[in-house]
Amino acid sequence: MAANFLDPSDNQALTSRLFRLMPDARPRWGTMTAGQMLVHCADQLRVSTGVKRLYSMWVPGFLKPLLKKRFVTHFQGFKPGMKTLRELDSRRGMTPPVSFAADHATLLGLLSPARYNMRGIEHPLFGHLSAQEFGEITWKHLDHHLRQFGV
Repeated sequence: MAANFLDPSDNQALTSRLFRLMPDARPRWGTMTAGQMLVHCADQLRVSTGVKRLYSMWVPGFLKPLLKKRFVTHFQGFKPGMKTLRELDSRRGMTPPVSFAADHATLLGLLSPARYNMRGIEHPLFGHLSAQEFGEITWKHLDHHLRQFGV
C-alpha cells in the first residue's frame, strides 16, 4: 500500500519533513520559492476539497473516470517540470503567499486528517476519490515538492 497523508504515521513523517523546510531553501528544479511551494500545496488541498474553485479547466463527468485512472489509480509520481493548473501556479492564480511562517502553519493545518471525511471527497477533475485515493495522491504531491526542496 502506498503512503497516505491521512494515515497517522505517514502524516507524521510529512509533518516532520515540513518542519525541516527552511524559508531560504533553494529548489532543485522549478522556479517556486519555498514559501510559494507551501501555498501551492495548500491550494492543491483547497482545490481537491472544493474550497478553491478551478476556472482554468473543466472536465465533463464522463471523462473523470479516465483522468482518475491515469492520474490517481495508475499514477507513478510527479516529475520535475510537470505543468500545473493556473489556480496552483505561483505566477498566475495561486493564493498570494503571506509569510513563510503563516503559510507553513496554514499547510500544517490543512494536513490534519481530522479535517477530512473518511468516505472520500468529490474532486473537480477526478470525481469521487476514496479517502485512500485522496490520501495517496496528496502524499505523492507533497513528497514531490518536499524532494524539490531537499527535505
